[in-house]
Amino acid sequence: MLLAVLLALLPAPIVEGTVGEPSGLGAGGAQVTLTQGERTQVLRTGPGGEFRFRVFAGPGSISVVLPRGWSHDGPATAGFEARSGKVVRTVFAARARRVLHGRLVIEGGAIGEVDVDAGGVRTHTDAQGAFIVEGLPSGRVRLRMEWLSASVQMPAGPGEVTADIPLTAPRLPDLRRRALPEPPAVRPVAAWIEGRPLTDAESGDIERLAALANLDPAFRLVMVAPAGSVAPAARAALVFERYLSGPFLVPVEKIAFAVGEVAPPGHLALLLMRPEAQ
Repeated sequence: MLLAVLLALLPAPIVEGTVGEPSGLGAGGAQVTLTQGERTQVLRTGPGGEFRFRVFAGPGSISVVLPRGWSHDGPATAGFEARSGKVVRTVFAARARRVLHGRLVIEGGAIGEVDVDAGGVRTHTDAQGAFIVEGLPSGRVRLRMEWLSASVQMPAGPGEVTADIPLTAPRLPDLRRRALPEPPAVRPVAAWIEGRPLTDAESGDIERLAALANLDPAFRLVMVAPAGSVAPAARAALVFERYLSGPFLVPVEKIAFAVGEVAPPGHLALLLMRPEAQ
């Protein structure tokens, strides 16, 4: 009898929680339904994705219907056991749908048919450099295409962004390396893009530098594009890299790309370089 009286004096149980992203962004306006037997309560989450119910002691369940632009990142329902005087807290993981319709450009030229990493999400551009990617986080998202990089600002909540995204390439001095006294291997950009076979002289020059690059862990092979035609040079460098890491057996991590005045216009040059301090 005394126990029953004490239980009756305890505050009613509370069931509360949030709906939203782990970063803290809440899904405001989500419909949350709480059911205990034949009793049902329905409410909408607040701006921060929060909800709070006063319930009876005993078991129950909660289900969530997300607002437009959100998707579940875990279960949409959860069970609970409410006890007098206690607070039950439940978190429903959800993700805002952020879509980027982008086009990669550099110095006004598009970078087509390449793989892109956008905030950890992989995608591929079409021939005009265009791509679509979703599942991105909010805020500044970094994009990388091999040796080129860029960034784009994504909204805090659900939304779509359409933009040309200007890539930047490192300048040769930015690498903080100095060239070794070895003649560079030089080849027209068009020859790489069009897939022309290497001449004996071109193959010999590349093979010489590749062999030297593998002699010292500090050595790097740097493909140098002329300023003013970085877009086609970057496409040519993607082909060149496959040759270097394939037939010429150079590890990918020893290959770099930069912009500088090393070769004649319309050509891609290959330099053997080492850190400035050495």
